[in-house]
Amino acid sequence: MEPIYISAFPGIGTTRMFVGNNGNIYEASGGSRAWRNNNPGNLEYGNFARNNGAIGTDGRFAIFPDIATGFNAMAGLLSTNVYQSLTIEGAINRYAPPSENNVENYLKSIERQTGFVRSTPMNQLSKDNLLRLAKAMAKHEGNIAGKKRLVSKHEKYVWVTLGDDKVRPEHEILDGEIRTWYDSPRPGEEYGCRCHAERVK
Repeated sequence: MEPIYISAFPGIGTTRMFVGNNGNIYEASGGSRAWRNNNPGNLEYGNFARNNGAIGTDGRFAIFPDIATGFNAMAGLLSTNVYQSLTIEGAINRYAPPSENNVENYLKSIERQTGFVRSTPMNQLSKDNLLRLAKAMAKHEGNIAGKKRLVSKHEKYVWVTLGDDKVRPEHEILDGEIRTWYDSPRPGEEYGCRCHAERVK
């Protein structure tokens, strides 16, 4: 059975590290950024994400403990007044602006997957239907699965800071140190930490 993840942070490169309630650490690699973060809606990290279960950040986007929590957070966003005052078409235009997306293709994908008409007011969708909408949006955006593995207790990395005057003193002394993922603290795990991990050469 998969453990409950209690914190998460960036690993080396695009990987994500998850700390389990069993004391083990797991690495998510490959796939899409949304999959590695358990964040199908690519919600940015902040108060909303934290209040909806986020356990870390990759520097911009929230990392959730599991995909169900990520979907519930996405549905929660669609439940806010900002989205509830719109139609599905208006919501998609807000969520995926035309300057960055082919909104017409997006809307056709949503209609095909859910059977919802684009003119449907968002406030007429039940909680279950908002979750259906969220899952259809995630599928359109390409939530591609990667791999997850248990990290060995002997696997090492190099702690690297940004080397400026904003680095925390307790992290500054770790700069360049070779550590295992089971040593605490870990770069990027504490709120606001800008340190990162690099491979041991």
